[in-house]
Amino acid sequence: MTKIERVLAMIHGQPVDKLPKGEFHIEDGLITKLLQMTSRESLKGVGFEERRQATELLGLDALVFMADAESQDDPWAELRRWQEESDFFIFALIDGPFQGVGHGYHDFTEFLMDIVKDQDKMDCLVQESIQRSLELGRAAIASGAHGILIADDIAYNHGLYVSPRTMRERFFSYLKELRAELGRCARVATGREMPIFFHSDGDLQLVLRDIKEMGFNGLHSLESVMDMMKVREAVGEDFCLMGGYSLAWFSSGGSDKVDELLKATRPGRYIFGTSAGILDAGLGVREVLEVYGYTDKLI
Repeated sequence: MTKIERVLAMIHGQPVDKLPKGEFHIEDGLITKLLQMTSRESLKGVGFEERRQATELLGLDALVFMADAESQDDPWAELRRWQEESDFFIFALIDGPFQGVGHGYHDFTEFLMDIVKDQDKMDCLVQESIQRSLELGRAAIASGAHGILIADDIAYNHGLYVSPRTMRERFFSYLKELRAELGRCARVATGREMPIFFHSDGDLQLVLRDIKEMGFNGLHSLESVMDMMKVREAVGEDFCLMGGYSLAWFSSGGSDKVDELLKATRPGRYIFGTSAGILDAGLGVREVLEVYGYTDKLI
């Protein structure tokens, strides 16, 4: 199977030849270690070819790209290059309404207070955020994205930043609208359904069913503050989970933690990856290669 076929098959609950894997980003420092680049080579920087080699070495199938905020003319240039010059499944990452509005505040506490105290202001800001995300999403689809990942960090380690009721009243209807409109745009542009995932860090246990009922195909992050068996129970086997492997486990658990994670998430649709989505430069090369090599043997 190709990488794209493998990811789509898993998302749709079809047989795969091996477990698909996906990450957001590999830091340059880890790439130089993975490829055993010399000091002179490292000084030249990590370019497209070095990044492609590193992702191939880890056996990744899916990658995630953000828009270039500094480029108004072509924010998805990097995504389009990877779509044209590689065979990876490409997710485009855009902001959800909570995160999109929150980014506009210098003080996160002020943002949380406005959610509670100023509904008119918040509704206006949310609608503006949704329009920005729709524009970026349409451009990503036109640039060749195979899937969309809506990032909306609504939680931390001890639960949601605001109550489930407030999330449902102030944000979830807009989030559902954003997901539906992007799905419609994808059908018009490509003639097919496009997988749309939701991302948030933290403990989402109280709203897992809400996320599924909004029509998302999958959920990314799956931090270990949640009980993965309870997550699977809440969303069912027909919903694709992605992530869940803590960066700390590379050195403290290795392949045993892979088995533990799969016991909770499988059977069911699942794409292996880290909770963070970012493989940082401080990780040990041997441990990283061992874990990703181990998952290559799994179905």
